[in-house]
Amino acid sequence: MTRLFDARAEPAAIAFAAEVIRQGGLVAFPTETVYGLGANAFDADAVARVFSAKQRLLSDPLIVHVDLDGALSGARLTLAGLVEKQVLGKLSARQEALACKLAQSFWPGPLTLVLPRGERIPPIVTAGQDTVAVRMPNHAIAQALIQRSGVPIAAPSANRFGHVSPTTAQHVLDDLAGRIDVVLDGGATPIGIESTVLDLTVDPPALLRPGGLIRAAIEAVIGPLRDQPGHAGGVSAADETRPQPSPGLLNRHYAPRAELRVARTTAELIETRRALMARGLSVGALITDAQQADCAGLSPAFVLGHDLESVARNLYAGLRAMDSAGVDVILVSAVEAQGLGEAIADRLRRGSAIASQD
Repeated sequence: MTRLFDARAEPAAIAFAAEVIRQGGLVAFPTETVYGLGANAFDADAVARVFSAKQRLLSDPLIVHVDLDGALSGARLTLAGLVEKQVLGKLSARQEALACKLAQSFWPGPLTLVLPRGERIPPIVTAGQDTVAVRMPNHAIAQALIQRSGVPIAAPSANRFGHVSPTTAQHVLDDLAGRIDVVLDGGATPIGIESTVLDLTVDPPALLRPGGLIRAAIEAVIGPLRDQPGHAGGVSAADETRPQPSPGLLNRHYAPRAELRVARTTAELIETRRALMARGLSVGALITDAQQADCAGLSPAFVLGHDLESVARNLYAGLRAMDSAGVDVILVSAVEAQGLGEAIADRLRRGSAIASQD
């Protein structure tokens, strides 16, 4: 049985959930990006339960969420603390310098850093690799849970593997009720898409997954980034069972039940809808505020908002709403891959990938 707590109104909820973590249980909790499904990152058996509950490939590593105990006043002290806890392994001088700059600039926040793995992190967390993905979430409930648990928390998104990430507690329950121990309800997540993942073990650093922190902000701090091979096309079906350098790289990911199609323009969206409905298919649409006039009468439709921040925040809720409406196809217009649009375009591309390519 999964227990649901409103962590905003029930003072004892965090303490209860922290004890569940310490005892090897699974807790879903809000971050500023999406809801995560957490386990004690030092407990291999607990982490294995995460993979089982999500039906996640063991080749897809997890992100370790940490709290820095207010040590951000000195980034070197911060990283030294993570090394001391054996979350991180030995850092090169360059890795330390880059990580310090980034931690000072963006932690807590939606930035995940890939660095050498410490000995206490079991291989199951990292898909057997010698690197570990680490971030400090910028959400009061997530921070409180990590602090009260007293351990770093390994947490992917709290949904069935490969499907649409959850941005509310109800989304978590829709996917995982009965499969996990606790859900902490903290309301809707403010960013709505996953963290940006940056690999600092290569030079120059590689952007593995675009996310809630835009590329330009990172490059303003540490200089130009490179994309990993396959960044634009996803991991091939032949390679998806091999250890991945980061979560979220599989060709088909973040996918709704319905077929997702991305139109180049509003006119193409409307014409595609007409053609699909002529074939007897039910069609839903995700539209922006600016498209409402042209798309008047389209039903069911979900309005994403007026800017990229709104689209990112509401995208997964919109996809889930269309699935709940039972449509066969979901239509959405393409987003220019600039700024936050880079992450949105990435999610649309992976969510609309052909299932046979999985």
